[in-house]
Amino acid sequence: MDATPRFASKVDWWLGILLVALPVILAASVLGAWRAGAPLAALPEVLVLVLYALVVVPVRYELADDAVVIRFGVMRRRVPYRDIRRVVPTRNPLSSPALSLDRLHLDCGSAAGPNISPADKAGFLGALAARCPHLALRGGSLLPASR
Repeated sequence: MDATPRFASKVDWWLGILLVALPVILAASVLGAWRAGAPLAALPEVLVLVLYALVVVPVRYELADDAVVIRFGVMRRRVPYRDIRRVVPTRNPLSSPALSLDRLHLDCGSAAGPNISPADKAGFLGALAARCPHLALRGGSLLPASR
């Protein structure tokens, strides 16, 4: 295979505003507590900022030799290609390693498959199709290949 392709997450404009505003507001709250001489009062905000830094940035998807690697912050989830039954568009708002509601659902059968939001959906689907011979690209989906 060629070098590991990497795909950034698409970011919805409204979520982008939240992603910028939340840490700014929390940092202002921490600074205010520090200046007021009550740094311990800002402990919840500091914990949220740390969690935010560990989980939110970056969000990207990599196509390794044997699996889709979903990176969100310091965490990684591997979805082996052999486990992917189909990939279909979704707008499911449930929590996922995706920064947009324009998502793809990786259907892994009995295991709960993740929803992801690559900015270059067509490029991602094409590159994934090349690694999953059991799937065929049809429209904006990867479906079981005809035999």
